Amino acid sequence: MNKPLSPRPCGKRELARMYFPKTANAASAVANLRNLMLCNQDMMKELKAAGYKSHAKILTPRQVGIIYQYLGEP
Repeated sequence: MNKPLSPRPCGKRELARMYFPKTANAASAVANLRNLMLCNQDMMKELKAAGYKSHAKILTPRQVGIIYQYLGEP
């Protein structure tokens, strides 16, 4: 049985690659993750309340946890 991932600080590219491991490159994976995030207004509200900025390269453990909550663990 897989142990649940514990939210930790994570680069946006790293997290995107975990969600989209078969994507051709990191930039495409980030774009795919960004599209999922933008389609979910409730998630974006929570992320912004947690200090998320679209240009940030590193996500806090709280922000990663919010993404896991809405998208499931990668």
